[in-house]
Amino acid sequence: MLGALPIPNSIKNMKEFIQAIETRINQKKCVVIYPESHVWPYYTKIRPFNDGAFKFQVNQNVPAFCITTTYYKRKYGKKPGIKVFVDGPFMADETLNKKEQVEKLSREIHECMNRRSKKSNYEYIKYKYKEI
Repeated sequence: MLGALPIPNSIKNMKEFIQAIETRINQKKCVVIYPESHVWPYYTKIRPFNDGAFKFQVNQNVPAFCITTTYYKRKYGKKPGIKVFVDGPFMADETLNKKEQVEKLSREIHECMNRRSKKSNYEYIKYKYKEI
């Protein structure tokens, strides 16, 4: 699975999951977390985050980086061109308590990604809200 760690489907397995992530961080390995929970292909906006995705950076005192994918209209072809931005490092504000650090880090990264997402100038797939 190329090092992927699936989110556990029970509280019982969560302790092992957290330990595995912390082990990778302590080994100085890159850990990629998708705080939006899932990926929508060619979506040009940033959806709300789950703040819990930023607890590892705060607890382990490691930097966070964000990756934002933007799309642009190509001269030829239907599929959009892709431009990827990597921003960071973002560090937790140690003057705050842990909960506030997580919230602030999440907010800073979300705002950065929102700014970058505005560079998209082509919507290949239009997602529409469906009322149930």
